[in-house]
Amino acid sequence: MEKYLYGKNAILRRLIEGDVGFRFSELAYYASMENGNMRDYEMYKTFVVDKNLSSIHINNIPIPSEVMTQDPVIEVPTQYCYCLCLSHRKDSSELYEKFKADVCVEVKADALVECLIEFFKQHKNLKGVKVMARSVTYYRDGGWPITTDPVDLVFHKHERFAHESEFRIALFCPMDKPGFKAETGEFFPFRNDDDPQHISLSIPDREFTKQFIGEVYTP
Repeated sequence: MEKYLYGKNAILRRLIEGDVGFRFSELAYYASMENGNMRDYEMYKTFVVDKNLSSIHINNIPIPSEVMTQDPVIEVPTQYCYCLCLSHRKDSSELYEKFKADVCVEVKADALVECLIEFFKQHKNLKGVKVMARSVTYYRDGGWPITTDPVDLVFHKHERFAHESEFRIALFCPMDKPGFKAETGEFFPFRNDDDPQHISLSIPDREFTKQFIGEVYTP
């Protein structure tokens, strides 16, 4: 199953050559992205519900929709995690433009996901991390939330991002543990909203990462 990673060649070149691994970013990171076409506050999902599709009662007294000044807004929190955002769209001129990208990397997503699952299963300091991967579902304004499950909502985005046709790989950290502890003793909390973190998995053998890389395209 091939998916596609868009970005700047100056940054992704080291990944393509196997010098670094794939980077998974905290959800908080996406709210601070410089590119406004990609920026999104992912720590909760916002649903704007058509006031004519809902019925509100106070003390059993109905409130007519015509007296409501605006449509109700519902915010539902997501489960905090680290994500790698890929696309189903190969070598897309639209995505090159939207993402301000100059390279598109083919990723062997199935193999990568299988490797991640086994890695977190075997690594004694990282046990409990769950790997989930699937296509993103896009929703539009006007309706009620299609789900309120925090994990499920990680794979839902507003329809304004539908052109991305995203396939997302998410790493969910165990809720009963505070964070990562490096061999040096330094501690990294799983969640850091003020200074979002990234996880990159790689080993010295460059062929390890390169096994997940297919064709490389440029506009």
